Amino acid sequence: MKIRRRRNSTEKVMDRISVLPKTILHDILGRLPDKDAAKTSVLSKSWSETWFSFPVVAAWSKDFFNMPDLQLSPEDPLWLSRLDMFIGYVSKRLRRLHDQGLAVKELKLKMKYISDKMLVSHYHHLDEWIQMASESGVEVLGLHLALSLDKFYNLPLCLVEAKSLTTLVLTGGIRLDPAFLNHSLKFFSVRKLLFHSILLGDERVMEHFISHCPLVEYLTLIHCLPYKPSSVGDPPGSRAHYVKSLSLHGLQKLKQVDVQGIEEIYIDALNLENLRYAARIWDASKLNLSSYKNLRRLSLCFVRRADMWLLERLPKIPFLESLTLKDCSLSERINIPGPQLKFFKLLNCPNLKEVNIDAPNLLSCEYFGKDEPVISFRGISNQLEVNARIHMDHQDVDRLRQFIQNIEPQEVLTSLSLCIIPPYSYFYEMLMGSKKGECYCFSRGPECWWHGLKVVKITHLERTYENVEDLKAMLNALPFADNYEEEFISFTLELGKGGSDGQNLDSI
Repeated sequence: MKIRRRRNSTEKVMDRISVLPKTILHDILGRLPDKDAAKTSVLSKSWSETWFSFPVVAAWSKDFFNMPDLQLSPEDPLWLSRLDMFIGYVSKRLRRLHDQGLAVKELKLKMKYISDKMLVSHYHHLDEWIQMASESGVEVLGLHLALSLDKFYNLPLCLVEAKSLTTLVLTGGIRLDPAFLNHSLKFFSVRKLLFHSILLGDERVMEHFISHCPLVEYLTLIHCLPYKPSSVGDPPGSRAHYVKSLSLHGLQKLKQVDVQGIEEIYIDALNLENLRYAARIWDASKLNLSSYKNLRRLSLCFVRRADMWLLERLPKIPFLESLTLKDCSLSERINIPGPQLKFFKLLNCPNLKEVNIDAPNLLSCEYFGKDEPVISFRGISNQLEVNARIHMDHQDVDRLRQFIQNIEPQEVLTSLSLCIIPPYSYFYEMLMGSKKGECYCFSRGPECWWHGLKVVKITHLERTYENVEDLKAMLNALPFADNYEEEFISFTLELGKGGSDGQNLDSI
């Protein structure tokens, strides 16, 4: 009886939900993961109707293929059966919405696991889906395929009919055909544009495409490759190369740009606030903006002589709040001025000896690298925190001491993470020695910095040990020394700043 009453109660609750307006039910579905939202179609006839009128069509190939299936040949009957299920699901959803004159607000297809095995003859389904979505007022289109240089999908020209498109995301083996150059595109509603590892039939086609999105606000271009059809005997890789240059004009609404893998870039965008630029490794690069006055966040990666670029342009960026330099080529001595700078990251920039930071409003500074540069701060905020992560050999304790001494003033260093090169047991003995009052720094004055450790956390394969004693059991579980290079352990050391505990970093 109790079970029957509980079932009746549940059914009544479901009935109450089912009679809610379709807009509310669609909102509920929109808040669920795609896979869970699809399951609601079997709850009742009402929910089935709600699901098939839901204007978001999203399909991920991994929900239709098990991992063992992906190892099968594309001619295998089981693989073809799974593919038919995927194609049938998307086609049924879109066809029903299209034929009833209902909107398709979003079409998102993730096919990275299967697209490289699909026959070219299957690509006509993609054409049909994009055609139906474009005619049904699609606002968000996301297509994710596996990158392949010997088999790719040509984005159909019917996309130009998608007048309501606000977001376009293309990743992987998708090719922008040169035929787009002959069309007057009118993507006046596009606000977000992302091209990741796609192929370009002509280097000009990407610039042409973007120029016809005059109201775009968020632009991401990552490692897009100009690519021409193969000639007899040519290996696939010889037909692709990176984009050499890109010039963007008249994008007055553009707020955020992420560009990677383009040698020369010019951006005419007066309202640009956030810029991330990653050059091609080791290549000379050129980055120019028409205006820097509204730039708030800047990240440079793989840029040669980035300090010279900054020396010329930082005075033109009066409101810069966040600066990141990663894997950049720099001079041995660099100066970072920033009256409004709040966040600064210096990551893996080699050969540095001196970093002078004049940023009175700086709140956070992060350093990651193998060197021990002198890092000095002028006019610092009392809220400044400096976090450092360095690589060191297990016996190279002098480097650690030198690095801490090179932070000026030393009290701003709030945490230190060490990536220790094996053997780790030596470092464990040092940590234990510090807890027993032993000193390995050869300091004959007051207690040295090693005794000023406040918190020690050891992370191994994403598991964190709060106490240093836990490290011993972890070390015993490690493989033999020959396999140490496959392991990764980081030590996070939080240093005390003095006060009641009597620790004093000045004694380093």
